Amino acid sequence: MVIWKTAHILFVMKAVISMDIIKSKDNSKIKYVRFLNRKKGRDLANAFTVEGIKFVNEAIKENSYIELLVFCKSAFDKKEIIELYSYSMNTGIEVIICEDRVFDSISNTIHAQGVLAAVKKKDHINYIETGRFVVMCDRIQDPGNLGTIIRTADAFGPAAVILNGGCVDAYNSKTVRATAGAIFRVPVVYDDSDVGIINKLKSFGYKIISTVVDSKYSFDDVEKCEKICVVIGNEGSGVSQEIQNNSDMSITIKMTGNAESLNASIAAGICIYEIRKKLL
Repeated sequence: MVIWKTAHILFVMKAVISMDIIKSKDNSKIKYVRFLNRKKGRDLANAFTVEGIKFVNEAIKENSYIELLVFCKSAFDKKEIIELYSYSMNTGIEVIICEDRVFDSISNTIHAQGVLAAVKKKDHINYIETGRFVVMCDRIQDPGNLGTIIRTADAFGPAAVILNGGCVDAYNSKTVRATAGAIFRVPVVYDDSDVGIINKLKSFGYKIISTVVDSKYSFDDVEKCEKICVVIGNEGSGVSQEIQNNSDMSITIKMTGNAESLNASIAAGICIYEIRKKLL
């Protein structure tokens, strides 16, 4: 077994050496990855980037369509990098290898691991009609908060996440990292019309529950039902009045301590956990 591994590593290294190493930041593939680092680019290409061994492996595990794998030349001293390169050779994924300074020009992390993937977004448009649990985010602007909400929806799902026009991009590199891989599993849907999406959800049988600061109702007042959408509000101003007015009910997390409020992602975690129990 050790001999086979050694032989395999030598085979991979020979393949790497035989490839053209990209030395220019103006290479078209490098430009494409840099294009995906901007929201406009991600929207137009319907793709995003993930960086690091763990995240690339998560994309593979969840059968995401990987357009391109980018390796840093100096990263091939890592066993995991060699394994990813071998996987790409066996599956036909397009691969490029570049010099360190070129890789650094497209990397969004401080401690780069030497691998980056361009991944196509999945189409989840039909999930809302067929699903039973939805988390609607109203103008969540912090990437860490949104990423944590998506991660929590994954933990207590299955659930979809709906984002309105005021939300940070779910495929922002910081948001993606905060999801800890959940971005590949949780359906994320955008809709700029708050009333429009609420009416659509209601037509599919969802009960809309907004989480607010000062409601007289709590989790105990939520009745069991077939489908639920819980709305999580903006970090500073909460759920908009328009959404509250079109919700079936608004509830508050009853706190026994002295804290005036909770971080948006923490509040979302409590709400997702508690309201998920209300599904029949």
